[in-house]
Amino acid sequence: MHLFDPAPILAVAGSSTGTEAAALIVATLFFIAGFFGTFVPAFPGSFIVWVGIIIYRLWLGDAGIPWWFVFVSGALTLIIYFFDILCGAWGARKFGATWRGAVGALLGAIVGFFIPPPLLWLLLGPVIGAIIGELLGGRRLAEAGRAGFGTVVGALVGLVFKISVTLFMIGWFYLLVIMK
Repeated sequence: MHLFDPAPILAVAGSSTGTEAAALIVATLFFIAGFFGTFVPAFPGSFIVWVGIIIYRLWLGDAGIPWWFVFVSGALTLIIYFFDILCGAWGARKFGATWRGAVGALLGAIVGFFIPPPLLWLLLGPVIGAIIGELLGGRRLAEAGRAGFGTVVGALVGLVFKISVTLFMIGWFYLLVIMK
């Protein structure tokens, strides 16, 4: 048995060709990178998982997964990012922010993406944006701070959603591969 023996993967996938094994290995590498990327703000982890799904389909054609799964997983990827963006603003509103704080959190996330280092500012941008929005609306610092804390709670809710749906997509992919 070699270090990179594809036999266990082939047995799981019900495959007997090196092409199918290679496609599955490459998709799996994309899944690993994408899954761990979901934990990092601004890293398109779910998108990378979707790219792995597309590569597998294009590599194997009709012998791979069906096109409907590629489209459904693409839609799930869009939903993940839409939901993730809105969660910070939702968290701010849940903790008493006015519409100014929610808009500030959303703008802070967008602006934070373009300020180096973006990883830091994607975390701090929504918090600072919510606080500034509340302060500009005439609220006290304590109230603005609660709104900022709410953006952190919202970001955590978004992270849990992103991880859950990404794992669901990966699991569904392997189920389709095993069942074909």
